[in-house]
Amino acid sequence: MKITQKFLTNALPYATFYCGDTPMTDALWQAYQDHAEVGVSFDSRTITEYELFVPLPGSTCDGHDFIEMALRKGACGSLVSAQSVMRYQALPAERKAHKLFIIVPDVQTALCDLARAWRKIFVCPVVGITGSLGKTSTKEMLRSILTAAGVNAYVSFKNYNNVLGVSYNLLRVPSSVTAIVLEMGINDIGEMRQLVDLVQPTMGVITCVAHVHTEGLGNSLAAVAREKCEIFSQFTQQNVGIVYGDQPSLAKRSYPHNIAFFGARKRNHVHARNVRFVVGADGLFMTEFVLHWFDQKADVCMRGNHPSLVHNALAASTAAYFLSIPLGAVVVGLEAYSGTKGRFEVKKIKHNRGMILDDCYNAGPESMRAALQAFATFTTTGPKIAVLGDMLELGSKELAWHRAIGRFIARRVSAVDHLVLVGKRAHVMREVVPPSLVCKCVDDWQGAAHALESLLEGQSNAVVLVKASHGMHLDEVVRILAE
Repeated sequence: MKITQKFLTNALPYATFYCGDTPMTDALWQAYQDHAEVGVSFDSRTITEYELFVPLPGSTCDGHDFIEMALRKGACGSLVSAQSVMRYQALPAERKAHKLFIIVPDVQTALCDLARAWRKIFVCPVVGITGSLGKTSTKEMLRSILTAAGVNAYVSFKNYNNVLGVSYNLLRVPSSVTAIVLEMGINDIGEMRQLVDLVQPTMGVITCVAHVHTEGLGNSLAAVAREKCEIFSQFTQQNVGIVYGDQPSLAKRSYPHNIAFFGARKRNHVHARNVRFVVGADGLFMTEFVLHWFDQKADVCMRGNHPSLVHNALAASTAAYFLSIPLGAVVVGLEAYSGTKGRFEVKKIKHNRGMILDDCYNAGPESMRAALQAFATFTTTGPKIAVLGDMLELGSKELAWHRAIGRFIARRVSAVDHLVLVGKRAHVMREVVPPSLVCKCVDDWQGAAHALESLLEGQSNAVVLVKASHGMHLDEVVRILAE
């Protein structure tokens, strides 16, 4: 964003501005007229020069405690809550010199107001991506496609997809871009409306709806779909919505704007045919398919074998069509995609004991089944170990969903040699899995790590799947075991 007088005073009419300890004057503002565009940062440890520090309140500490560290790292200034003015005033004068301080009643509100104002300067396409599953992977595939096409685009950082994260991303968008892609995630009713107010998407993608965050969004897929479709709430006939056409809760809705469908079925505008798994020269799985892209088609070969890989590729490809990306660049971008951190990411286990499949970013019933299906396709001379943790935020039906996963293992995933269940919810799977399956129940990630170390002792070709909701912290198990 630009830290000019006009932009900041229009965006934050309630704010008071200081240069160091001196109230801003027209003469002081003049020094900022040619200032480089700046982004924002919440983290004083990683902030870089010309970023504006946003001191958010936390459960254990307050960001205002780290303003001096941020300035020392090169921050151009900081937002400051009116309640914390004394802390700003107590900073050494030499540290505050030539730095911009913006005093506001509430830092989070000011952050959103800045983001909303900065969004208004853009006339380029703005793609919002939401859905219960696959948001980040679809976004990263679209990033790869845009890169292959040479498009000057801003694609959102990591999975910063809630109101604060989207505000952070918007304020980091350079004014020179020709396309913007933002991930939009919700946990509760009403959140999508807030995100739409910030993002003002010109194109919206719904990857799918699933039983994720049902505690806040409602137990039925229809309720989840209703909230996800709020991404289109401000669309006109000139806008384009892209949805998963194989899902009735999305496909059978009435849309007052342009709509495009992707999915496995031929009736969709974008679909895949002849999907098959092959083993690449490096010994890892590849997925081959024919991409049917409106009235064109092309062969695609992507790294990985997860069932969602093709699904997310279709979603990204459909968005690329409406961004006027050539099919050749779409194929190059998809084939260059190497995966997303924590989403069925293949890593080597330390000391040459095999491979670990890191799928512990998050979990719901649908994604748990998909991960187990992909896990079943791996063949090895060593043991196959599934480490499954609690699926959180599933509401009143959480235990029923965990038992359903146990029955799924019993019926369809016979190739699991050992099962490590982490957390009180996951423990109920033990009630329904076959007695012949070696099963160990532990309370937390530390217990899981200890159990895995015992199971991996003396092994050289083990394959380990690690999957749970992010709140179970099974990424710590991967961190300990993986190279």
